[in-house]
Amino acid sequence: MLRMAKRIAIPVVLWGLMLTGPQQDLFAQDNGALKQVLKQMEAVGRTFRSFEARITKKHYTAVLKEFDSQESGEFYYERAKDGTALLRQEIANPGPSILTIKGGLATYYQPLIKQAQIYNLGKNKDKAEYLALGLGQSPGRLQETFDIKYQDAESVAGIPCSVLVLKPKDPSAAAYFSTITLWIKKSSGVPIQQKLQEPSGDYLLVSFTGEKLNTNIPASKFEQKLPAGVDVQK
Repeated sequence: MLRMAKRIAIPVVLWGLMLTGPQQDLFAQDNGALKQVLKQMEAVGRTFRSFEARITKKHYTAVLKEFDSQESGEFYYERAKDGTALLRQEIANPGPSILTIKGGLATYYQPLIKQAQIYNLGKNKDKAEYLALGLGQSPGRLQETFDIKYQDAESVAGIPCSVLVLKPKDPSAAAYFSTITLWIKKSSGVPIQQKLQEPSGDYLLVSFTGEKLNTNIPASKFEQKLPAGVDVQK
């Protein structure tokens, strides 16, 4: 399942010193770069229908200072006509699991132990989209939920990206993820990597490869017909 988290100030006078001279120019450059990235994402959102890719998820434990788990599989995402998320995450390694989200219901199925959990997301529908942040969403909508900062230009597996850091405005959301970092592919305007940072210092690193935009994803991808004999927990 989506792995949710465990649950300096700078004196005002210093801000005045930091924003003088060369620092002002640097701030203006970063602000200009942010506007460019958001403009590109806005253009992608106008024609966005769907997204599919290979997905890799690695969880980093701060106390151990190492990645303690890794999963890989396939990821499908589409936005329904009513604006809600349609999502499928099908993990193949190290063990099979399928997560689907549709109509405010999340179903997580583990074939090897013949067990499924069904969650009514209710008011937490928006949190179901954390793995799809930046995919076809209006930057204006993102800015309602997050403070967004341009961090740098960086490459992921040799692919040039713009790095954005999102900080949740809602304290309850910040209790799950203190910051979310997106690596936006410069050639397409879609995120190919994200880092979901927990307040504890642990984080989830999600990478997409072989991504495809606006393909026709069968509606059946977002349905789960559970076999007989499966232990269903609600």
